[in-house]
Amino acid sequence: MRYQRLLEQVAKENNTTPEKIENEMGKALKIAGYDIEPEIFIALASSKVKKTIYRN
Repeated sequence: MRYQRLLEQVAKENNTTPEKIENEMGKALKIAGYDIEPEIFIALASSKVKKTIYRN
């Protein structure tokens, strides 16, 4: 799923805006000690999930 579409879906489910979701993700990543943009984090996580699915 494309990043922007994912943001829009999560925002819709939580009655907020995609910008607020992205800001909150950025804050959470910084608190967790990651120095990457939310979009990069989602891409890395998606890549790992795809590899796991294809192995099983």
